[in-house]
Amino acid sequence: MSKEKGTIYLAYGSNLNLRQMAYRCPTAKVLGSAKLTGYRLLFRGGNGGAVATIERQKGGSVPVLLWRITPYDEEALDRYEGYPHLYRKETVKVRFKGQWLSAMVYIMDEGRHLGAPGRYYYEVIRQGYMDAGFDISVLNKAVRDSAAQETGDIGKDAAGIEIS
Repeated sequence: MSKEKGTIYLAYGSNLNLRQMAYRCPTAKVLGSAKLTGYRLLFRGGNGGAVATIERQKGGSVPVLLWRITPYDEEALDRYEGYPHLYRKETVKVRFKGQWLSAMVYIMDEGRHLGAPGRYYYEVIRQGYMDAGFDISVLNKAVRDSAAQETGDIGKDAAGIEIS
């Protein structure tokens, strides 16, 4: 891979949505999709207002998009992600086009309960999954797992999102 300037950023939630990222980070460039192994997708925060995060899980995997971002893009993402109060930055290794890359990722700080996302936020991420050609079942499992932990109901999240 060429040594272009910028940071490699790994997106797994609402920043999979191409329209949203084009607005927020107009100079960001999609490098392509990958799978982050050893992690799972979850939602944390109040039920109906929870947001995406990832956490380590043996055997888990999360579909991701890799972006090359500029310092300007990173500042915009820092604001959007509530860095450093809601999310922290970590560096993870991800296999991309036959080689291992280091990528920056936002991971939610500890202490927030699992919960269901709101309908709008879920739809933003769902569109991102569609944009990237990802299997929507990964997203729906994360919603079910997060909402069930909070409510005990595995058929519908607190925001009324029907999932199967």
